[in-house]
Amino acid sequence: MGMERDPRRAGHESRGMIHRAADRAPAASGAARPPMSLDELDRWLRAPRQRKPAADGIAMLDGFVAAIVAGPATYEPLGWLCPLLGVTRHAINDGDTEEYAALAAAAQHHNALAVALSEAPGRFAPIFGRDAHGAIDVGPWCRGFHAAIQLNPKFWQKLLPARGLAHRWLIPILAYCTNADGRPVRGAPPHGPLTELAQFDAHRTIPADVAAIREFWAPTRYNLHS
Repeated sequence: MGMERDPRRAGHESRGMIHRAADRAPAASGAARPPMSLDELDRWLRAPRQRKPAADGIAMLDGFVAAIVAGPATYEPLGWLCPLLGVTRHAINDGDTEEYAALAAAAQHHNALAVALSEAPGRFAPIFGRDAHGAIDVGPWCRGFHAAIQLNPKFWQKLLPARGLAHRWLIPILAYCTNADGRPVRGAPPHGPLTELAQFDAHRTIPADVAAIREFWAPTRYNLHS
């Protein structure tokens, strides 16, 4: 996997799009499997396996990938894809496996989000979950986004200071996240009316918030104004 360039700045650093290198032959025992569909990837993530993925379903994976795309830094792809999916780096070398098809699906989804947020941010649509009653459940998506921030919280300091509330774009997301002890994560409002207010309309405000976050970081991450 490698990094493609921002089509608007062909000579500058990548905007974080992942591609499967054409000169690599990943399949060790036959033709490479096609990427899983998102529904297949969701079922695969939920199935019990010895190596547990960080994402518990497609909603959490979508939130994580959205933060990777919209955030302040570009990371080495397999460094976050492998733990997110619960696979080893060797999975990229054998195309005839479910692990390879899952990696290909996640990379393909990353690229789709990168294009959407770059070229049509108004049409960005997070994949939220549903609760047992069929109502929208924003929580898993938000926890995925927060997990991606934790790859290096220092990179997010302009929007997520060490003390006090985070920037308003992050509040609806962090309001759904807690530490292992049940306390709000750094930057989130305390439990109570502020949290309830932040959560109330989160499913409507998050798409525009993520687009704003991407626009905020783009000049420094992609060197768009040089």
